[in-house]
Amino acid sequence: MNFNKLFFGAAVVLVASALSLSSCKKLALQKDYDRKADTVDSHVYMSAWDYLKQRALGTTANDQIWKSFYDAIIYSGIDTAEYVKPNRTYIFPVTEALTRTNSNLADVGFFGAYLVNGKTGKVWTDYPKDLVKTYLQYLIIEGVYNHYTLPPVNLVEVKTIAPAGSLNTLPAGITRNTAYPFVANPDSKMTIRVLNSSPSNTSDYPIVLNESRNVRTSSIQATNGTIHAIDRFLTTTLGQ
Repeated sequence: MNFNKLFFGAAVVLVASALSLSSCKKLALQKDYDRKADTVDSHVYMSAWDYLKQRALGTTANDQIWKSFYDAIIYSGIDTAEYVKPNRTYIFPVTEALTRTNSNLADVGFFGAYLVNGKTGKVWTDYPKDLVKTYLQYLIIEGVYNHYTLPPVNLVEVKTIAPAGSLNTLPAGITRNTAYPFVANPDSKMTIRVLNSSPSNTSDYPIVLNESRNVRTSSIQATNGTIHAIDRFLTTTLGQ
């Protein structure tokens, strides 16, 4: 595939409701796709940290979509300066991506994926702080990877800020459910690519993480990097 023959069309729609995130995609297309560029502005004109707080600590439900995420950050003790450092890609999980539990073990959040003594979690304090911190570090990628920078289709392996070796084992008493069996990720890496298809009528050419999780809202441009929002659990198992 000749990258020079590709062109990009942008379509970014920011979060519009408390119940779900709208799909926002800047499309990376081959030359035989004839799509027009959209001029919707994907910039939020603030750092990722300020945007997170704006949508976590507001007074309306629409501005509390990252409240559980914010609570995890505070509980874990991760350095919040990580969210203002430049040249980063941030994976921001909404509440459902963290607290959701379900009899369908594949359709869960962190609490449903990470089991405490065989049971789903209920609050962050059920989990060791270091486990939560490592997971949050895994959701921060070094470098900017979005629809504006990723090559079409090709799988890219990227480095997260989770320390090497931190994803080799789980703490005592912690397991993963059978839909997300734990597999060591010694280098704490992630895979990311733009899917060259539309898997649903609400998801055009999504960004895919670890070959298992489609980004729900992508390529939100903060002043220090890019933000991708997810609405279900993202495994730390490296995609193949």
